[in-house]
Amino acid sequence: MKQLLRWSAVLRRQFGERVQKVSLDIGAGCPHRQGLHGGGCIFCDERGGGSGAFIRGISLREQVRKGIAGAWKHYGTRSIILYFQSYSATNLPLERFAAALNEALDAAAALGANVRAISVSTRPDLLPEPVLDYLQELTELCQVWLELGVQTADPRGLQWLRRGHGLDVVERALARLGKTRVQVCAHLIAGIPGEFEDQLARSALWLTDRGVQALKFHPLCVLRGTALEELYRSGRFAPLSREEYVDRLVDALCRLPDGVVLQRLTAGVRPSRLVAPAWILEKEPLERAIAARFLSARRDVPAL
Repeated sequence: MKQLLRWSAVLRRQFGERVQKVSLDIGAGCPHRQGLHGGGCIFCDERGGGSGAFIRGISLREQVRKGIAGAWKHYGTRSIILYFQSYSATNLPLERFAAALNEALDAAAALGANVRAISVSTRPDLLPEPVLDYLQELTELCQVWLELGVQTADPRGLQWLRRGHGLDVVERALARLGKTRVQVCAHLIAGIPGEFEDQLARSALWLTDRGVQALKFHPLCVLRGTALEELYRSGRFAPLSREEYVDRLVDALCRLPDGVVLQRLTAGVRPSRLVAPAWILEKEPLERAIAARFLSARRDVPAL
């Protein structure tokens, strides 16, 4: 039977120990937002999907130090991934972007950490050629991953989410990335109003057909201070139930081709930021339920 290829296990086999992400915020912002509180995607809050460290005035070197200290304290490892998570990390001039990455690398080296990979989170419409060239150069040092916020391969879903671009932009970005040594992890969301019940599986296959090596899956959840919160509180949006999400995710997992790495199976949300659904906070039981359902799923799944 098909196995779940979890990224944590892949990294442990590659490097012989646990590899821990260190989430970083370089204050890049997002061109699709208007400051902290305006514009942007319907689900995005003022922290841009990250820690908010830049807003709180925490220097990049201090973020690296805290992350490395936490990896050692909780997991006994100094093997790390420098994860430029918040907002769209490539939303900076190349000089500033490269300076931030080099500063983080220098800080990690000074603290004796082993940087096994660099992961950069961004949008498919924010990949200028000089940035891609720079990321390509970094592949000589370590693995380089680009986390691409795709969310869905349904054009109607992209419009509802207020992504600000169409599916053609995603396709062009993937074609360009396919000519580099940069590895791609795409984010996908389940529970967009009006989507097909099997849209998560459709989107996942659309992406893997275009060379995406890894996926992150998330249910659409409501964070404080977002446009989605307004829809939720007015009764115009209802998130998926836990059972619905597990059903849709397992359907997608069963259809994936072999070799696709799973970097995440659900959302990681701070309780203070979450409005709904509450079941997202029960991450470990949810992942156990997903694994159990996957193991009991039919081996032969009809093609889409």
